[in-house]
Amino acid sequence: MLEELKKIVISIDPEINLENVKLETRLIEDLHFDSLGIMMFAMSIEDTFGVSFDEPMNFLTVKDVVDYLENHQKLQTKQSV
Repeated sequence: MLEELKKIVISIDPEINLENVKLETRLIEDLHFDSLGIMMFAMSIEDTFGVSFDEPMNFLTVKDVVDYLENHQKLQTKQSV
C-alpha cells in the first residue's frame, strides 16, 4: 500500500524524493502539499483504491492514509461475507 501511495505522491510532485516518503511523513510539513496538492492526493487515492471520501479527511501523515485504507478494506471484507 505504501508503494502505491508513493506513486500517487510522485504523480503530484515529481521532484519529491521517494526515499523520504515513509509512514511518519507529514503531508503538509514534509511533502509541502498545499490545498490543491491535498485535493489531488485525495482524488488519486479514491481512483486508485476505489474509496470515496464523503467529507473532508484530515490526514496528517502517510500512516493516517494507510490506516484509513486498511480499515476500509476490512470493512469491505466484512460486508462481503
